[in-house]
Amino acid sequence: MRAAVLALVSIVLAAPAAGARVPAGKLAFLDGGRLVVVDLGSGSRRVVATHVSGAVGVSGDGKLVSVGGRIVGGPKLEKGKLVWAPTGETAAFQTPSGAVFTWSPAGGRRLVVDASWGATSFAWGRHGELALGRSICRVPCGVPLHQEVWIRRNGTLRRVAGPLRGVQLPRIAAVAGDGRALWWSDLQGSASIAADGLPLYANRVRVADSLVYPDYVSVCGSHLAVAAGGDRYAMHGKRILFDGRDVSRDPSRSWVSPACSADGTRLVAAASVNTTPPRIGREHRSIWQLLPTRRRLTTAPAGWSDEFPRLLPDGSVLFVRTRSHSTRTELWGVGTVELLRGGKLSALGTAGRASNYYGHYDWPDVVAVAP
Repeated sequence: MRAAVLALVSIVLAAPAAGARVPAGKLAFLDGGRLVVVDLGSGSRRVVATHVSGAVGVSGDGKLVSVGGRIVGGPKLEKGKLVWAPTGETAAFQTPSGAVFTWSPAGGRRLVVDASWGATSFAWGRHGELALGRSICRVPCGVPLHQEVWIRRNGTLRRVAGPLRGVQLPRIAAVAGDGRALWWSDLQGSASIAADGLPLYANRVRVADSLVYPDYVSVCGSHLAVAAGGDRYAMHGKRILFDGRDVSRDPSRSWVSPACSADGTRLVAAASVNTTPPRIGREHRSIWQLLPTRRRLTTAPAGWSDEFPRLLPDGSVLFVRTRSHSTRTELWGVGTVELLRGGKLSALGTAGRASNYYGHYDWPDVVAVAP
């Protein structure tokens, strides 16, 4: 990755006027090769890095941003997965050899598990716990060893699922509010099988079947929202389960990308018509509120689709109004990041590009918000 990152950039943006009461929060997104950060309280907007690529992240306190494994104004960790803890300024990342570390400005790098442990994936919980999938495969492999799910809490590892039978590669999705690890069982380690959905577990309890996308699982305090349903077409047969209960209750639409408030009292999602489309790229989704009451929040213009809603602490909704683009071999979306606050819609900038796979846009890699 070619990166020209502004040295030692502070992203603590301009403070609001004295006495002003505005919600906290930072938004980061890629606009081509530029990394843009918006203060959602003051509305300040800055480009903090140029010529960058990779997944975008924001620290739990909103003070640091990352892109493609690089901390803006700080070290380059790894090109692979980097995940910020929900509070503070700690990130977890994995090296090419497979070792998992944490990093913070105060503590630097600290080893979680070494390469021989066999970490497959990981996710943070709200109390600082780290869920890790494990699978060890040595050539010739056959059935992998130690296919398990673990939770690391206060420096101690505890197994919460497995050993798993056959070939079940554990892919960590999140950590539930009660501390259970949420993970998909990747049967046979097959991309083809996974494309049509995998069983999602909470420790050893099967919760639902869903497509393997980060925005299809949303933890809200002690509650859990899941976009459930198999079939790789995101426009077909999806519904929103909230604590196991179908709250979408409308099979004429396919419901995806749930997002809920920290106390679980409010829930939003994106919805299209329920169909197996003859052509990908015509999703034309709208954003709906499902809890506490049902109402339609947006209607995208013709040729556009409202994607990836995120709820802010003040009840405002962020989403990406997306237009599809394609070549003979690629399909992707470019859109405007929109803020719906107090019934008014404000465009915060242009984001892209997000790959489209059977009607799902990879906006979680392009747009990040904290808290």
